[in-house]
Amino acid sequence: MRENIVYKKQFIVIRCPRCGKWTYAKSAQKTRLCSKCQKRFKIDPVQVIYVESHKKARLLVQLKNAENQKETKDKEG
Repeated sequence: MRENIVYKKQFIVIRCPRCGKWTYAKSAQKTRLCSKCQKRFKIDPVQVIYVESHKKARLLVQLKNAENQKETKDKEG
């Protein structure tokens, strides 16, 4: 019989309020330093995406930043 495995959401994916760059952090963190604009911001638990692993967090950040880059190019050109 298989047991249900409960994964703890250990990582969060968040967006910098100043520049809009997506990044990730451990779910216990209260603040994050943006690697693009160097702004330290408080993490709002309502505005985050919870994921199980750093690999999933990294992949989601890459996808979100690619979407933002595409949207920016579409607006400019």
